[in-house]
This record gives sequence, C-alpha cells and structure tokens, in this order.
Amino acid sequence: MRSLPLAAAPASHGGPRPSRRHVVLAGAATLAAPLAWAQPGFPSKPLTLIVPFTAGGASDVGARMLGTELGKLLGQTVVVENLAGAGGALAVQKLIRAPADGHTLLYGGMSETLLVPLINPSLGYKPEDLLPVALAGSSPILFVVRPEFPANTMDELVALVRKNPGKYSFGSAGIGSFAHVMGEVVKERAGMFMVHIPYRGGQQIITDVIGGQLDMGITTAANAASMIANKRIKALGVSAGERVPVIKDVPTFSESNALKGLQMSVWAFVYAPNNTPAAVVERLNTAINTALMVPALKEARVRLASDLPSLMTPAQSRAFIAAEQALYKPVTSRIKPE
Repeated sequence: MRSLPLAAAPASHGGPRPSRRHVVLAGAATLAAPLAWAQPGFPSKPLTLIVPFTAGGASDVGARMLGTELGKLLGQTVVVENLAGAGGALAVQKLIRAPADGHTLLYGGMSETLLVPLINPSLGYKPEDLLPVALAGSSPILFVVRPEFPANTMDELVALVRKNPGKYSFGSAGIGSFAHVMGEVVKERAGMFMVHIPYRGGQQIITDVIGGQLDMGITTAANAASMIANKRIKALGVSAGERVPVIKDVPTFSESNALKGLQMSVWAFVYAPNNTPAAVVERLNTAINTALMVPALKEARVRLASDLPSLMTPAQSRAFIAAEQALYKPVTSRIKPE
C-alpha cells in the first residue's frame, strides 16, 4: 500500500515541512483474529451512518458499501442517512447532538469536518468536537480542464497563469471546501494567481469546465476518472505520490518543476460523537477495518481511483487529523467565510 500523502506546506507557510506518514493498524494480527468483542449490549439496535451529501456521490457510495459489510460484522442493520446542506455542516451538527453510544456515526470528509469549521467558527463546532473512529479512504486531487485548454501539464499551466495573472479561474464546491483550500495551496506554492469561483456542488463545476464557462476544476481522482477515460476532460496533474493506475497517463505534481514534492489527498473518516465509550469505539474500529479489507471493497477502491493507504486505530486517527489541522490551519486562516 502507498503511504497516505500529505500536502507539502508552501514555503510561505513557515515551519518545517511535514514528512510523509505511513500508519498501520497496531498489531496486524488483530484483523486475522476472530471478531470476539467483550463489550456487552453493543450494538443493541440498528446503526445510522450519516452522509453529509445527497445520494449517488462518492461519499454516499463509499458509505453504503461500508455500511453493508459493517452490518454483517456487527449483526445489526446499518442505515445510511443522507443529510445534505450547509456544505456538510448540518450532518456534522446532527452527529454532535446524537447520543454518544456508538449507534449514530458520520461518514465525514475533509471539508465539512476539518476545513469548513476552521474557516467559519460561526457554524458552532470545531474539529475537536468529533471523535474519529477509523480511516475510511482517501483520494488524490486532480486539476482538470477542457480538452482544448492551452496547457497539457502543471508546468505549462503555471507558466500560462503567471503570464496572465487573474485571467484564469478555478472552481470549487464552495468556500472552505477541499478544492478551494488545495487550490490556494497550489497557487502559493507555484507563485501564481487564479480567480476562485465557489459553486454549491461539484457536478456543476465539471459541466462548466466542459462547456468553457470555467477554466479549471479541482476534483478527486475518484470523481473524474471516467470522464478522463472518455476524453470529456483533460487532467493536467494528480496530487498522489505516484501515478494512479486507472489514470496512469496523468503525471503527478511531483513530476513537475513548480510543484515538486507536493502531495495532497482528500480523506474520509468514520466519526462518532465525543464521549462515546472507548470499548465501543474500539469495537467499531476493528469492525470497520475488517470490513474495508473485504475483496469487494478493495476492488471498488481500485475501480473508483480511491485508496486505503493504511488502517488506523482510533489513537492513530486522532493523531493524523491533528497533524492535518496543523498543516492546513495557516491556509484556512487567510480565507474569509461567505
């Protein structure tokens, strides 16, 4: 497995550049052992897995596949609840208000659980208000353009934008979304200026890129792989540490001169409310990590250009998110909420 890529901080951020991490589930034999848990009474009823977006998207698909396998392991139905709104904040707020008994969980992404609350404290929650249970997956980002766009690589894009500051635009799924923040990181690292255009969702971005109303979109490899294959859009670079098999012709950021060493991934964790009993969190963690290794889920990750570079314990999950928060806080502090 590949190590989980981290965004290399732009030089203007200050401080040491973080190293790449590869976190493995402590005691690999745990997954091979029978799932015999000592916590009596849990689960005592069906579980709810909240997804912060509408049905059909990458988060929804990932949550439903995980929920099916998780339900088999726990002996209870896992009901996926789609709760879209406020850039994912409504779903996070519902989790925070839920009883801390492990029966209500969140399939939470980077934007709504980390970046948006850092940028907009008025939402009423902080990243520390959620308890990460296990890493569910990650995906690198892509810079995508229409096929006839006058750049074919990230270096060509950087040269073009530097010559024409403010002429070109990039779209994201809203202020504080992963695409917005990562776009700002790339702008700072490359020393170029592009106009940010916030959208209310990701699908319209790709539509407008194809139609020429928007110059660039920043999206995940999972969302764009099929359209790249069909040549509806052109990818200039991928933020992974190595080339992604399903889009193997797309060079990594590190293959460019302007962005060498820059690696970024969008991730999703399963979260529980704070103060959920440690024994329940451990049981959920073991079940989730076991479910993620089911062949059908492993095959789906390859097909969807997604990744599970490591399995994490609850403690490792907390440490990882704390490190990500420290990494992105300098960028988010300069972004003003709507």
